[in-house]
Amino acid sequence: MEPNPVATPAVANNRDALPLSRSSPNRVHMGRHLSGLIRRTIASVMEPLSPARAEWDIELADPTPDLHKSRKGADSLTKALARPRTPHQPRNFNNLPPELHMVLLQHLDFVDIHNLRRTCKYWYNFANPRLVQAIWGREMFEYILTRHCRLCMAYRPKASARLPTTPRDAGYPLSSRCVECAVQARDGTFRVGRKTKLGNFVDYWVCRWCGWPVTEHTGAEHPQFHKRCYTRYAVGMLFFFLLGWLQLFLGIVASAMCWRYFRGDKLVLGPTIAGFLLMWLCVFLIGFQRNGARVYHWALLLEMTIVGLWIAPVYSISKHFNGGHPSQTTRTTMALIGTNMVFRLFNIMGNIVLLCDYDRAAHYLPQIPIWRVFINPLVTALILWTWPMHAARIPSHYSTGRGGIV
Repeated sequence: MEPNPVATPAVANNRDALPLSRSSPNRVHMGRHLSGLIRRTIASVMEPLSPARAEWDIELADPTPDLHKSRKGADSLTKALARPRTPHQPRNFNNLPPELHMVLLQHLDFVDIHNLRRTCKYWYNFANPRLVQAIWGREMFEYILTRHCRLCMAYRPKASARLPTTPRDAGYPLSSRCVECAVQARDGTFRVGRKTKLGNFVDYWVCRWCGWPVTEHTGAEHPQFHKRCYTRYAVGMLFFFLLGWLQLFLGIVASAMCWRYFRGDKLVLGPTIAGFLLMWLCVFLIGFQRNGARVYHWALLLEMTIVGLWIAPVYSISKHFNGGHPSQTTRTTMALIGTNMVFRLFNIMGNIVLLCDYDRAAHYLPQIPIWRVFINPLVTALILWTWPMHAARIPSHYSTGRGGIV
């Protein structure tokens, strides 16, 4: 699923402007060289006649013995003329004259010729690269093959839609790969935070959101994002900002309610004070970390500690429900504490995802398994809930906590 169609870059190869027509081989000069090449090709693929078949050949068969005995006898002449006829060849595609096969090749494109060669041994030997090059011409032959992907055989006329190739590459001229196959391979050709050279020999940034090269729809302020991808990133940042204020509000109000109405309960007062202080430490850790630092492991530890501290207040306050008629303040306090703990559980799951070096660019591969269709939205929601800047700071590093990054 490519985020946007690849457009022709500003700096393009002059050879890309050449017209490409399937009828262009008709304009190739069919001279002595081509005629000789056709004869050699036909001679190489035509199998010799078997002995059983040669016996039915009039020129190669032995003369009839009766004809030697009596050339004037009518019976001997009748026997000589009564030979069985040579059986007809089966009427199929391969038994057509080679001249018709040549006409057929002149009206096929490269992918069709490639698929035809894979059907049988005859076409593999007949439609060899030397013959196709002689039909199309050397320049047209090289022009067409360099614009085909060697993996999927897709035709990519735009230079920014394929990787560069040179005569020094193995398999040249059919040695290039399209952008889709390179992204699907995930072999390090496209790495977030680095530039990649494409077929027009221009370096392009790799989008930090989707992992595809940014060849169009980009601005000077955000060169490492597609415009559409940056819009999604900005929406995720706004979503994270609003949820952050909501979580902070829930933590403050839930702690204040516990201190106001359950001050005498030791199982409520002590854990809520400790959880309140750790909440501000977590806010400081996330909001004031350095660019490029990775603190998911510390944030995960703090979130798990905060959830664990709120277990004792929940247990103590839940005892007031045994009578069957808890007060309005008790119900409100439990609702605030429960919502705060659910938010913290989402933070824990999101930090676990980020801690596992999850690559969001895998969501935008051309071919993904069916289970990713259902899992990708959930994982994206957890990342946006926990830390959407993960998309803008890949690759990131662990923070040592002592002023250094490893």
